[in-house]
Amino acid sequence: MAYAVAGALAPGAAGRRATDAFSTTRAFGIHPADLPPLGARPFPVPGAPRVREGYLWGADDAPTALLVHGWGADSSSMHSLIGPLRELGYRVAAFDAPGHGVSAGTQATMTEYAEAVGAVLDTLGPVRVVVAHSLGSIVTAAALASRPELRIDSLTLVAPTRTLSGVLDRWASGRLPARTVGLIRAELHRRNGVPVTHWDVLAHARGLTAPVLVVADPHDPVVPFAEAEAIAAGLPGARLRSVPDSGHLGILMSAVTKETTAAFVAEHAEESVL
Repeated sequence: MAYAVAGALAPGAAGRRATDAFSTTRAFGIHPADLPPLGARPFPVPGAPRVREGYLWGADDAPTALLVHGWGADSSSMHSLIGPLRELGYRVAAFDAPGHGVSAGTQATMTEYAEAVGAVLDTLGPVRVVVAHSLGSIVTAAALASRPELRIDSLTLVAPTRTLSGVLDRWASGRLPARTVGLIRAELHRRNGVPVTHWDVLAHARGLTAPVLVVADPHDPVVPFAEAEAIAAGLPGARLRSVPDSGHLGILMSAVTKETTAAFVAEHAEESVL
C-alpha cells in the first residue's frame, strides 16, 4: 500500500526506494571477519575498486579454477568445492563481489557484479575452469562472453538463475503493484546502463564454446528448477544433473554436487592438468 501511494505521488522516489530494497546485498546485515579464509592467501583485484581482495589456494604455477558466489552470499559459500578442485591439481580462486562479504557496501548492481568477475578473470590470467552459483551464473556468463579470447575448459552452473527479470518478478510477486515494478525496471536500467532483459544466462552463454554442466535441486525453494532445465536445454550439449532435496545453498555442500562437478571438470581438462 505504501509503495502504491508513493508511486502515485512521487514515482521517481518510489522507484529509487524500491530499487534500493531489491539491490540490497546484506539482507541480514552480516559482515564476515576481515581475515583471509583458512589456508588462503589474498590477491589484489585492481580492476574492481569495490572488491577488497580475492583468495587463492594452491600453487601459482597450477591451472586456475574460479568460484563465483551468488547474490547475498559471499566466497565462503563456495568453500566446499575447493578441496575437490585442489585434488584435481587446480589453483582455486574466490572473491567477495561488491557489497558482499568483506567488500564494502550494502548494495550492488549487476553491472558492477559482472565487471568484478571480469576483473578477477583478467587478474588471474588464463582461467581454465569456472563454477558459479545462483545469480552469479548470469554475471559469469556475461563476463565470459565479453572475453571471447578466454577459452575455458568447462563451466559449471549450480542452482542457476536464468534471468534477472525472473528474479525481480518473483521478488515482487504479491508484494508490489505492477506500476512500482515498472519503476524498478526503469531505475535498474538507469543504474546498470542496460535493460533488465540484458541479464540472461542464455543470451550470453550461447556463444561460449566450453562444455556446460547445470546442477540443481528440483525442489529448490528459491530458484525454480525450470530455470535450470531451460538453461540446459538452451545450450547445445549442456548436461543437467538433479540433486534432490539439497536446497539452494545446501546444494553447494552436497556430496553429489562435489563429485559431479569434479568428474565433469576432470573429463574436460587438458591432459597437462591432471
